[in-house]
Amino acid sequence: MSITLQKTQKLMAAFETIGDKERFHSLSSFRRNVHGFNILINVMLSHLSNESHDICTKERLAKKVGSLASRATIINFINDQINTGTLIANNCSDDRRVKIIKPSSNLARDYENWLKSLSLFNNKSFS
Repeated sequence: MSITLQKTQKLMAAFETIGDKERFHSLSSFRRNVHGFNILINVMLSHLSNESHDICTKERLAKKVGSLASRATIINFINDQINTGTLIANNCSDDRRVKIIKPSSNLARDYENWLKSLSLFNNKSFS
């Protein structure tokens, strides 16, 4: 089996696991579209980096994901995630108008567990 086919099979298996609502309930809504998945990765990257220049806001996400959907679609998606509780919006201490976006504890836990499950795929062969 070609290495490209094996990598594609691993990628497909990884993508399918994120939709497992029983194991990763808070991740499944981010799988519905490509901009949602990109928002998930950007929020988690910002959250995990803990660097002040990587503060995650709606505006920053709209700029980063803007090539995948309209600004309104991105903002609506983020607002929906805030309303369901998977994302948390807190006021910035410097400017109360700015909302800093962070993952909920459930989302952070599900994301970490999902990444752990992906490491299992790296050790499996698909021959």
